[in-house]
Amino acid sequence: MLTGKIVALKKVRFDNLEPESVKFMAREIIILRRLDHPNVVKLEGLVTSRMSLSLYLVFDYMVHDLAGLAASPEIKFTEPQVRSSLFE
Repeated sequence: MLTGKIVALKKVRFDNLEPESVKFMAREIIILRRLDHPNVVKLEGLVTSRMSLSLYLVFDYMVHDLAGLAASPEIKFTEPQVRSSLFE
């Protein structure tokens, strides 16, 4: 379905994964589907590709991540913002 919405994709290859890795990925997907928090990027869906033996996790697109913002000398965080980030 084409919506014109920009999303972020996380690609997971399944051609040579160990059973423990598959369990870990399944757990991650279950948690991400249930998670609903304003400070966590939402998992919008899953797409599989048999041709590339891959699974794509579809997320809302964010222009910046916290690490990128923290590394930027132009961005100054307030003390409450820093406390909130450290608490989470």
